Amino acid sequence: MKKSTIVLIVAAVVCLGLSAFSLKASVSRTDKAIAAIGEVTYTDKCKEKIDRAVEYYNALDPNFNLKDKIENKKEFDTAKIEYARLAIKAASVADARKTAEGYSSDDVKKYVTEARAVVDSYLTPDQYALVENYADLTALESEYTSTGGSGGGDSEEVSIPMC
Repeated sequence: MKKSTIVLIVAAVVCLGLSAFSLKASVSRTDKAIAAIGEVTYTDKCKEKIDRAVEYYNALDPNFNLKDKIENKKEFDTAKIEYARLAIKAASVADARKTAEGYSSDDVKKYVTEARAVVDSYLTPDQYALVENYADLTALESEYTSTGGSGGGDSEEVSIPMC
C-alpha cells in the first residue's frame, strides 16, 4: 500500500473519531445546560439559562437524531412550559394592576409581547395546550395588540409583577 493511501485512511479515521466525539460533546453540553436551569422562576437569570439550553438543543444535528439522546428532555420541556406559564401570569398580573397601581397599557403590552415571545421560542404549537393559562395570553393579546388596548403611554420603567 502506498504511503499516501495509508495517510488518507488514518486521516479519515481520525476525522470520524473527532466527529463522533463532537456529537457526544454536543449532547453532553445540552444535558448540562438543561440541568443548570434548576428551579424555574420568572427572572432574567432563569430565562438566560433556559435560552442557553434552547440554543444548544436547537443546534443539535438532526441528521444524527441527537435530540433523541438528550437524557433530561422531559425536565427541559417542563421548565419551558413553566417559564411560559409564569410569563403569561406576569402579563395577567400587570393587567390586573393597571388601574390600582398605575400600569399603563404600554406596560401591560410589553409583558404580553414578552410572554408571546417566550411561548413562540420555547414551545411547539402542540405544547401550547400544556400551558394552563395560555387562554389568558390570547385574551390579553386581543385586548392589547388591537386598538382597544392602546391607552396612556408613559414610558417609565415598571418592576416585574410578583407571580
